[in-house]
Amino acid sequence: MNNKILVTGAAGFIGFNLTKYLLSEGFQVIGVDSINTAYDVKFKEFRLSKLNELNNFNFYNIDLSDHINLNKTLQNYKFDVIFHLAARAGVRQSFKDPLSYIKDNTVATVNIANFCKDKNIDRLILASTSSIYGDSGNKEMEENIDEKINPPSVYASTKLSGEVLANTILSDSDTKTVITRFFTVFGPYGRPDMSVLRFIHWIAEKKDVIIFGDGEQRRSFTYIDDVVNHLMLSKDLNDNQTLNVGNNQTESLNNIISMIESALGINANIVNKERAFRDPDVVLPSLKKSKNILDWEPSTTIKNGIKSTVDWYLTNRDYLKDCNYI
Repeated sequence: MNNKILVTGAAGFIGFNLTKYLLSEGFQVIGVDSINTAYDVKFKEFRLSKLNELNNFNFYNIDLSDHINLNKTLQNYKFDVIFHLAARAGVRQSFKDPLSYIKDNTVATVNIANFCKDKNIDRLILASTSSIYGDSGNKEMEENIDEKINPPSVYASTKLSGEVLANTILSDSDTKTVITRFFTVFGPYGRPDMSVLRFIHWIAEKKDVIIFGDGEQRRSFTYIDDVVNHLMLSKDLNDNQTLNVGNNQTESLNNIISMIESALGINANIVNKERAFRDPDVVLPSLKKSKNILDWEPSTTIKNGIKSTVDWYLTNRDYLKDCNYI
């Protein structure tokens, strides 16, 4: 296998951690990212600065919705595997700016799929999201493609559209497509618009901790190292698959805050606000397929993952404390 791998969204949370691991394993990584403003670009610049210190990494600032520039920039590279992790993130914001989400999620994914087809790429690992499922209640959400899915947000709709279009475009090609649906990923170098890092920042800096709702909504919090492990296993699959990547237990936001309080030794000043539009109560994945196909299960407890993330924040506090957490 050619040791060059393309990672889109390399300056993003999951893309950064995956790229760093790939480089440690001896791969040459070509990273692309548009450094979009869906959240504070200081986080993306921080991650990118760390990657630029490493050998065998080349970076291009590319808007993936521009297929001409995409093909021109990457035309001379030969890849066996593409990890398409680039996306415009954020559920609430997607209702305010749907066109940007269509461009950065759906159109960009179409362009990557066409690139795979034109270049005869062996495997495309396509990042998707648990947001497409909505509220799971007491039911574990399964990946069954025949089951009707009604995405509750613009963000989720654009990600599901990307899934469907990529599968359709590549259906008559030799590219194997593995769709990975992520469930509330957290950890070092995380996103500032997601709950764990925001809560850590607010509590550490003794700011109000804003919760939209009563805090009893539950999520499958999944530590980043487990996600990277799943992606590394997925790149060697030889058939098309759609796989959940999550934790087999859920925690409420209130419990997450309690864990952060314990790790920091600081009590939170909680401010409850109106529940976000279409915010699900419970999001719980079925992990049977990932277990059966990859022999993968999450190995990091939420408590240990929270502790590691708090330690990382404190180590990098001088930089992180002045960033924007929205």
